[in-house]
Amino acid sequence: MQGSGNRKLYALPNQSAEELEELKQKIWIHRMKILILIFVILGVVIGIVGFLYLYFERKQYHDYEVTEQIKRNDAQAAEYEDFQGNILQYTKDGAVYSDLSGNVIWNQTYEMQSPRISTCQNYLVIYEQGGSKIYIMDTTDSRGTINTTIPIQRVSVSAEGTVAVLMENAGTGYIHVYEKSGKLLASGELHIENSGYPLDIAISNDAGKLAVTMLDINEGNVKSAVVFYNYGAVGQNEIDNIVGSYSYSDMVIPSIRFVSNNRLLAFGDKEIILFEGTQKPEVVQEISPQGNIRSIYYNDNYFGIAYDHLSSAKKYHTDVYNMKGKCVLQLDFELDYTEISFLQNNLICIRNDRQCLFYTLRGSKRFEYTFDRSIYHIISGKGQMEYLLILNGETDRIKLKDSYTHER
Repeated sequence: MQGSGNRKLYALPNQSAEELEELKQKIWIHRMKILILIFVILGVVIGIVGFLYLYFERKQYHDYEVTEQIKRNDAQAAEYEDFQGNILQYTKDGAVYSDLSGNVIWNQTYEMQSPRISTCQNYLVIYEQGGSKIYIMDTTDSRGTINTTIPIQRVSVSAEGTVAVLMENAGTGYIHVYEKSGKLLASGELHIENSGYPLDIAISNDAGKLAVTMLDINEGNVKSAVVFYNYGAVGQNEIDNIVGSYSYSDMVIPSIRFVSNNRLLAFGDKEIILFEGTQKPEVVQEISPQGNIRSIYYNDNYFGIAYDHLSSAKKYHTDVYNMKGKCVLQLDFELDYTEISFLQNNLICIRNDRQCLFYTLRGSKRFEYTFDRSIYHIISGKGQMEYLLILNGETDRIKLKDSYTHER
Protein backbone atom coordinates (compact mmCIF):
# COMPACT_ATOMS: atom_id res chain seq x y z
CA MET A 1 0.00 0.00 0.00
CA GLN A 2 1.44 3.33 -1.04
CA GLY A 3 1.54 6.40 1.19
CA SER A 4 1.64 4.38 4.41
CA GLY A 5 5.18 5.46 5.29
CA ASN A 6 6.64 3.45 8.17
CA ARG A 7 3.32 2.86 9.92
CA LYS A 8 2.33 -0.71 10.71
CA LEU A 9 -1.16 -2.05 11.24
CA TYR A 10 -1.86 -4.42 14.15
CA ALA A 11 -4.94 -6.48 14.63
CA LEU A 12 -6.36 -7.16 18.10
CA PRO A 13 -6.22 -10.83 18.98
CA ASN A 14 -9.49 -12.64 19.06
CA GLN A 15 -10.83 -12.97 22.64
CA SER A 16 -13.58 -15.21 23.86
CA ALA A 17 -16.52 -13.95 25.93
CA GLU A 18 -15.11 -15.75 28.98
CA GLU A 19 -11.77 -13.97 28.64
CA LEU A 20 -13.48 -10.59 28.29
CA GLU A 21 -15.57 -11.27 31.42
CA GLU A 22 -12.47 -12.31 33.33
CA LEU A 23 -10.71 -9.09 32.27
CA LYS A 24 -13.69 -6.99 33.43
CA GLN A 25 -13.67 -8.84 36.75
CA LYS A 26 -9.97 -8.09 37.29
CA ILE A 27 -10.51 -4.42 36.45
CA TRP A 28 -13.44 -4.25 38.91
CA ILE A 29 -11.41 -5.90 41.68
CA HIS A 30 -8.52 -3.50 41.05
CA ARG A 31 -10.84 -0.50 41.26
CA MET A 32 -12.45 -1.79 44.47
CA LYS A 33 -9.00 -2.20 46.05
CA ILE A 34 -8.18 1.41 45.17
CA LEU A 35 -11.56 2.57 46.52
CA ILE A 36 -11.09 0.62 49.76
CA LEU A 37 -7.60 2.07 50.14
CA ILE A 38 -8.98 5.59 49.65
CA PHE A 39 -11.67 4.98 52.32
CA VAL A 40 -9.05 3.58 54.70
CA ILE A 41 -6.81 6.61 54.19
CA LEU A 42 -9.77 8.98 54.62
CA GLY A 43 -10.79 7.14 57.79
CA VAL A 44 -7.28 7.42 59.19
CA VAL A 45 -7.08 11.13 58.31
CA ILE A 46 -10.51 11.83 59.84
CA GLY A 47 -9.51 9.87 62.94
CA ILE A 48 -6.27 11.82 63.30
CA VAL A 49 -8.04 15.14 62.76
CA GLY A 50 -10.72 14.17 65.30
CA PHE A 51 -8.10 13.07 67.81
CA LEU A 52 -6.12 16.28 67.37
CA TYR A 53 -9.30 18.36 67.69
CA LEU A 54 -10.27 16.67 70.95
CA TYR A 55 -6.69 16.80 72.15
CA PHE A 56 -6.33 20.54 71.63
CA GLU A 57 -9.95 21.18 72.67
CA ARG A 58 -9.19 19.72 76.09
CA LYS A 59 -5.70 21.15 76.46
CA GLN A 60 -5.29 23.47 79.43
CA TYR A 61 -2.77 26.30 79.58
CA HIS A 62 -1.49 27.79 82.81
CA ASP A 63 1.14 30.19 81.57
CA TYR A 64 1.92 32.60 78.75
CA GLU A 65 4.76 34.51 77.14
CA VAL A 66 4.71 38.20 76.26
CA THR A 67 5.51 38.67 72.57
CA GLU A 68 5.11 42.45 72.51
CA GLN A 69 4.66 45.30 74.98
CA ILE A 70 2.97 48.54 73.92
CA LYS A 71 3.12 51.54 76.26
CA ARG A 72 0.04 53.74 76.68
CA ASN A 73 -0.73 57.08 78.31
CA ASP A 74 -3.72 56.15 80.44
CA ALA A 75 -6.13 58.48 82.14
CA GLN A 76 -7.52 57.61 85.53
CA ALA A 77 -10.78 55.66 85.73
CA ALA A 78 -10.59 54.64 82.07
CA GLU A 79 -12.90 51.99 80.61
CA TYR A 80 -11.83 49.70 77.76
CA GLU A 81 -13.75 47.92 75.03
CA ASP A 82 -12.73 46.05 71.90
CA PHE A 83 -14.35 47.64 68.87
CA GLN A 84 -13.95 46.03 65.45
CA GLY A 85 -10.61 44.48 66.32
CA ASN A 86 -9.10 47.59 67.93
CA ILE A 87 -9.13 49.17 71.40
CA LEU A 88 -11.51 51.84 72.62
CA GLN A 89 -10.50 53.69 75.79
CA TYR A 90 -13.01 56.13 77.22
CA THR A 91 -13.21 58.32 80.32
CA LYS A 92 -15.30 61.26 81.49
CA ASP A 93 -13.07 63.57 79.45
CA GLY A 94 -12.99 61.79 76.10
CA ALA A 95 -12.46 58.64 74.07
CA VAL A 96 -9.42 57.35 72.18
CA TYR A 97 -9.63 54.64 69.54
CA SER A 98 -6.31 52.90 68.77
CA ASP A 99 -5.11 49.92 66.81
CA LEU A 100 -3.46 46.99 68.56
CA SER A 101 -0.02 48.55 68.14
CA GLY A 102 -1.06 51.71 70.00
CA ASN A 103 -1.47 53.97 66.97
CA VAL A 104 -4.33 56.46 67.52
CA ILE A 105 -7.08 56.25 64.89
CA TRP A 106 -9.25 58.99 66.38
CA ASN A 107 -9.55 61.04 69.54
CA GLN A 108 -12.88 62.52 70.67
CA THR A 109 -13.04 64.95 73.59
CA TYR A 110 -16.18 65.61 75.68
CA GLU A 111 -17.27 66.15 79.27
CA MET A 112 -19.46 63.43 80.81
CA GLN A 113 -19.57 62.19 84.37
CA SER A 114 -20.51 58.65 83.39
CA PRO A 115 -20.21 57.99 79.64
CA ARG A 116 -21.94 55.04 78.02
CA ILE A 117 -21.44 53.43 74.65
CA SER A 118 -23.58 51.49 72.18
CA THR A 119 -22.11 49.70 69.16
CA CYS A 120 -23.31 47.94 66.04
CA GLN A 121 -20.78 46.63 63.53
CA ASN A 122 -18.73 49.65 62.36
CA TYR A 123 -20.65 52.31 64.32
CA LEU A 124 -20.35 53.52 67.89
CA VAL A 125 -22.22 56.13 69.92
CA ILE A 126 -21.07 57.77 73.14
CA TYR A 127 -23.60 59.41 75.48
CA GLU A 128 -24.45 60.03 79.11
CA GLN A 129 -27.68 59.03 80.82
CA GLY A 130 -29.37 62.27 81.80
CA GLY A 131 -27.14 64.19 79.40
CA SER A 132 -28.00 66.01 76.19
CA LYS A 133 -25.28 65.18 73.65
CA ILE A 134 -24.49 62.10 71.57
CA TYR A 135 -21.30 61.51 69.57
CA ILE A 136 -21.57 59.25 66.52
CA MET A 137 -18.30 57.56 65.54
CA ASP A 138 -17.20 54.81 63.18
CA THR A 139 -13.92 52.93 62.74
CA THR A 140 -12.27 55.88 60.99
CA ASP A 141 -13.54 59.15 62.47
CA SER A 142 -16.45 61.17 63.91
CA ARG A 143 -19.62 61.04 61.79
CA GLY A 144 -21.84 63.52 63.59
CA THR A 145 -23.27 64.77 66.87
CA ILE A 146 -26.80 65.01 68.26
CA ASN A 147 -27.93 67.66 70.73
CA THR A 148 -31.18 67.08 72.62
CA THR A 149 -33.27 69.37 74.77
CA ILE A 150 -34.68 66.44 76.79
CA PRO A 151 -32.59 64.26 79.14
CA ILE A 152 -31.32 61.10 77.44
CA GLN A 153 -32.16 57.71 78.94
CA ARG A 154 -30.92 55.17 76.38
CA VAL A 155 -29.36 55.21 72.91
CA SER A 156 -29.08 52.50 70.27
CA VAL A 157 -27.22 52.63 66.94
CA SER A 158 -27.73 50.58 63.77
CA ALA A 159 -25.17 49.17 61.34
CA GLU A 160 -26.02 52.09 59.04
CA GLY A 161 -25.26 54.70 61.70
CA THR A 162 -28.92 55.52 62.33
CA VAL A 163 -29.42 56.44 65.99
CA ALA A 164 -32.51 55.80 68.14
CA VAL A 165 -32.77 57.88 71.32
CA LEU A 166 -35.07 57.28 74.27
CA MET A 167 -35.68 60.35 76.47
CA GLU A 168 -37.94 61.14 79.41
CA ASN A 169 -39.11 64.32 81.10
CA ALA A 170 -42.02 65.22 83.38
CA GLY A 171 -43.93 61.99 82.93
CA THR A 172 -43.57 61.73 79.16
CA GLY A 173 -41.20 59.52 77.19
CA TYR A 174 -39.87 60.59 73.81
CA ILE A 175 -38.47 58.51 70.95
CA HIS A 176 -36.30 60.25 68.36
CA VAL A 177 -34.59 58.62 65.38
CA TYR A 178 -31.68 60.44 63.71
CA GLU A 179 -29.47 60.05 60.69
CA LYS A 180 -25.76 59.65 61.44
CA SER A 181 -25.33 63.29 60.42
CA GLY A 182 -27.66 64.30 63.29
CA LYS A 183 -30.74 65.03 61.15
CA LEU A 184 -34.04 64.07 62.83
CA LEU A 185 -35.89 61.35 60.89
CA ALA A 186 -38.83 60.44 63.15
CA SER A 187 -40.22 61.19 66.61
CA GLY A 188 -42.95 60.03 68.96
CA GLU A 189 -44.21 60.28 72.53
CA LEU A 190 -44.94 57.74 75.27
CA HIS A 191 -47.24 58.94 78.03
CA ILE A 192 -46.23 57.17 81.21
CA GLU A 193 -49.71 57.22 82.76
CA ASN A 194 -50.99 55.23 79.77
CA SER A 195 -48.16 52.98 78.64
CA GLY A 196 -45.68 52.89 81.51
CA TYR A 197 -42.15 54.08 82.16
CA PRO A 198 -39.71 53.47 79.26
CA LEU A 199 -36.66 51.42 80.23
CA ASP A 200 -34.71 50.64 77.07
CA ILE A 201 -34.67 51.04 73.31
CA ALA A 202 -33.17 48.97 70.48
CA ILE A 203 -32.92 49.59 66.74
CA SER A 204 -32.39 46.76 64.24
CA ASN A 205 -29.15 46.50 62.31
CA ASP A 206 -30.80 47.77 59.13
CA ALA A 207 -32.69 50.52 61.03
CA GLY A 208 -36.02 49.20 59.76
CA LYS A 209 -37.43 48.15 63.14
CA LEU A 210 -37.41 49.65 66.61
CA ALA A 211 -38.30 48.11 69.98
CA VAL A 212 -39.04 49.74 73.33
CA THR A 213 -39.51 48.07 76.69
CA MET A 214 -41.71 49.76 79.32
CA LEU A 215 -42.56 49.16 82.96
CA ASP A 216 -46.08 49.74 84.30
CA ILE A 217 -46.61 49.74 88.08
CA ASN A 218 -50.11 51.19 88.12
CA GLU A 219 -52.45 49.82 90.77
CA GLY A 220 -49.54 48.18 92.59
CA ASN A 221 -49.00 45.46 89.96
CA VAL A 222 -45.74 45.13 88.05
CA LYS A 223 -46.17 44.64 84.31
CA SER A 224 -43.73 45.02 81.45
CA ALA A 225 -44.33 45.44 77.74
CA VAL A 226 -42.15 45.11 74.64
CA VAL A 227 -43.46 47.23 71.76
CA PHE A 228 -42.23 46.95 68.15
CA TYR A 229 -42.25 49.73 65.56
CA ASN A 230 -41.73 49.27 61.84
CA TYR A 231 -40.63 52.23 59.74
CA GLY A 232 -40.99 50.45 56.39
CA ALA A 233 -43.99 49.94 54.15
CA VAL A 234 -45.63 47.48 56.57
CA GLY A 235 -45.47 49.93 59.48
CA GLN A 236 -47.00 52.74 57.44
CA ASN A 237 -50.32 50.85 57.53
CA GLU A 238 -50.33 50.58 61.34
CA ILE A 239 -51.28 53.15 63.98
CA ASP A 240 -48.11 54.96 65.13
CA ASN A 241 -46.10 52.35 63.15
CA ILE A 242 -46.69 49.81 65.96
CA VAL A 243 -46.60 46.25 64.54
CA GLY A 244 -46.59 44.30 67.79
CA SER A 245 -46.93 44.60 71.56
CA TYR A 246 -46.26 41.89 74.16
CA SER A 247 -47.16 42.20 77.84
CA TYR A 248 -45.65 40.28 80.79
CA SER A 249 -47.03 40.34 84.31
CA ASP A 250 -44.84 40.28 87.41
CA MET A 251 -41.62 40.79 85.41
CA VAL A 252 -39.21 43.65 84.71
CA ILE A 253 -37.44 43.79 81.33
CA PRO A 254 -34.64 46.35 81.75
CA SER A 255 -32.64 45.49 78.62
CA ILE A 256 -33.37 44.61 74.99
CA ARG A 257 -30.99 44.14 72.04
CA PHE A 258 -31.35 43.43 68.34
CA VAL A 259 -28.66 40.86 67.54
CA SER A 260 -29.53 40.86 63.82
CA ASN A 261 -32.02 42.52 61.48
CA ASN A 262 -34.77 40.10 62.44
CA ARG A 263 -33.93 38.82 65.94
CA LEU A 264 -34.29 40.60 69.30
CA LEU A 265 -33.37 39.42 72.79
CA ALA A 266 -35.36 40.75 75.75
CA PHE A 267 -33.57 40.22 79.07
CA GLY A 268 -36.13 40.05 81.86
CA ASP A 269 -35.50 39.40 85.53
CA LYS A 270 -37.38 36.09 85.25
CA GLU A 271 -37.20 35.17 81.57
CA ILE A 272 -35.12 35.70 78.46
CA ILE A 273 -37.46 36.14 75.49
CA LEU A 274 -36.44 35.65 71.85
CA PHE A 275 -38.40 37.52 69.19
CA GLU A 276 -37.99 36.91 65.48
CA GLY A 277 -39.60 38.26 62.31
CA THR A 278 -38.74 40.26 59.21
CA GLN A 279 -41.67 42.70 59.58
CA LYS A 280 -43.69 41.86 62.70
CA PRO A 281 -41.47 40.12 65.30
CA GLU A 282 -43.09 37.28 67.24
CA VAL A 283 -42.05 35.26 70.28
CA VAL A 284 -40.12 32.14 69.25
CA GLN A 285 -38.65 31.10 72.61
CA GLU A 286 -38.97 31.88 76.32
CA ILE A 287 -36.19 30.75 78.64
CA SER A 288 -36.54 30.61 82.42
CA PRO A 289 -33.17 30.48 84.24
CA GLN A 290 -32.92 28.22 87.28
CA GLY A 291 -32.04 30.97 89.73
CA ASN A 292 -31.69 34.71 90.16
CA ILE A 293 -29.91 36.18 87.16
CA ARG A 294 -26.51 37.64 88.09
CA SER A 295 -25.11 38.45 84.63
CA ILE A 296 -26.15 38.53 80.98
CA TYR A 297 -23.60 38.38 78.17
CA TYR A 298 -23.86 37.86 74.42
CA ASN A 299 -22.30 38.25 71.00
CA ASP A 300 -23.66 37.79 67.47
CA ASN A 301 -23.87 34.00 67.81
CA TYR A 302 -24.59 33.14 71.45
CA PHE A 303 -25.93 34.54 74.69
CA GLY A 304 -25.25 33.45 78.23
CA ILE A 305 -26.98 33.69 81.60
CA ALA A 306 -25.00 33.47 84.83
CA TYR A 307 -26.48 33.16 88.28
CA ASP A 308 -25.72 31.99 91.80
CA HIS A 309 -25.65 28.23 92.00
CA LEU A 310 -28.65 26.61 93.65
CA SER A 311 -26.49 24.08 95.49
CA SER A 312 -23.51 24.67 97.76
CA ALA A 313 -21.17 22.51 95.64
CA LYS A 314 -20.30 25.35 93.27
CA LYS A 315 -20.71 29.13 93.64
CA TYR A 316 -21.94 30.02 90.18
CA HIS A 317 -23.56 28.51 87.13
CA THR A 318 -23.91 29.71 83.54
CA ASP A 319 -26.00 28.48 80.63
CA VAL A 320 -25.09 29.37 77.05
CA TYR A 321 -27.63 29.36 74.21
CA ASN A 322 -27.42 29.79 70.47
CA MET A 323 -29.63 32.37 68.79
CA LYS A 324 -32.34 29.78 68.22
CA GLY A 325 -32.70 29.35 71.98
CA LYS A 326 -31.00 25.94 72.18
CA CYS A 327 -28.80 25.41 75.23
CA VAL A 328 -25.29 24.48 74.07
CA LEU A 329 -23.45 24.60 77.40
CA GLN A 330 -24.12 24.27 81.12
CA LEU A 331 -21.13 25.18 83.27
CA ASP A 332 -20.42 25.42 87.00
CA PHE A 333 -17.53 27.54 88.27
CA GLU A 334 -16.22 29.00 91.53
CA LEU A 335 -14.27 32.13 90.57
CA ASP A 336 -15.63 35.26 92.25
CA TYR A 337 -15.94 37.26 89.05
CA THR A 338 -16.55 40.87 88.16
CA GLU A 339 -17.04 40.25 84.44
CA ILE A 340 -18.16 37.36 82.24
CA SER A 341 -18.17 37.77 78.47
CA PHE A 342 -17.49 36.17 75.10
CA LEU A 343 -14.14 36.79 73.50
CA GLN A 344 -14.02 37.33 69.74
CA ASN A 345 -13.15 33.65 69.21
CA ASN A 346 -16.29 32.55 71.12
CA LEU A 347 -14.36 31.49 74.21
CA ILE A 348 -16.04 32.40 77.50
CA CYS A 349 -13.90 34.71 79.65
CA ILE A 350 -14.64 34.79 83.38
CA ARG A 351 -12.45 37.19 85.34
CA ASN A 352 -11.87 39.61 88.15
CA ASP A 353 -9.06 42.16 88.35
CA ARG A 354 -6.37 39.51 89.02
CA GLN A 355 -7.71 36.13 87.88
CA CYS A 356 -9.20 34.81 84.68
CA LEU A 357 -10.65 31.61 83.23
CA PHE A 358 -11.25 30.75 79.57
CA TYR A 359 -13.75 28.04 78.67
CA THR A 360 -14.68 26.61 75.29
CA LEU A 361 -18.30 26.12 74.26
CA ARG A 362 -17.79 22.41 74.96
CA GLY A 363 -17.13 23.25 78.60
CA SER A 364 -13.37 22.57 78.51
CA LYS A 365 -11.13 24.90 80.47
CA ARG A 366 -8.66 26.47 78.05
CA PHE A 367 -6.72 28.90 80.28
CA GLU A 368 -6.42 29.69 83.98
CA TYR A 369 -4.11 32.27 85.46
CA THR A 370 -3.60 34.55 88.44
CA PHE A 371 -1.86 37.81 87.53
CA ASP A 372 0.42 39.83 89.77
CA ARG A 373 -1.29 43.11 88.84
CA SER A 374 -4.69 44.34 87.76
CA ILE A 375 -6.00 43.63 84.28
CA TYR A 376 -8.53 46.01 82.74
CA HIS A 377 -9.58 44.09 79.67
CA ILE A 378 -8.76 41.00 77.57
CA ILE A 379 -9.01 40.85 73.78
CA SER A 380 -8.52 37.73 71.69
CA GLY A 381 -6.06 37.88 68.82
CA LYS A 382 -5.52 35.46 65.97
CA GLY A 383 -6.81 31.95 66.61
CA GLN A 384 -7.03 30.40 70.05
CA MET A 385 -3.50 31.11 71.26
CA GLU A 386 -2.93 34.89 71.00
CA TYR A 387 -4.49 37.53 73.27
CA LEU A 388 -4.03 41.13 74.36
CA LEU A 389 -3.99 42.08 78.02
CA ILE A 390 -4.94 45.69 78.80
CA LEU A 391 -2.88 46.56 81.87
CA ASN A 392 -2.09 49.80 83.67
CA GLY A 393 -0.06 51.89 81.22
CA GLU A 394 0.59 49.14 78.69
CA THR A 395 -0.89 46.54 76.39
CA ASP A 396 0.77 43.11 76.39
CA ARG A 397 0.42 40.87 73.36
CA ILE A 398 0.69 37.33 74.73
CA LYS A 399 0.78 33.77 73.50
CA LEU A 400 -0.33 30.86 75.62
CA LYS A 401 2.59 28.59 76.47
CA ASP A 402 2.75 24.87 75.92
CA SER A 403 3.08 24.06 79.60
CA TYR A 404 -0.22 22.33 80.13
CA THR A 405 -2.18 19.56 81.75
CA HIS A 406 -5.18 17.62 80.56
CA GLU A 407 -8.64 17.28 81.99
CA ARG A 408 -9.52 13.84 83.29
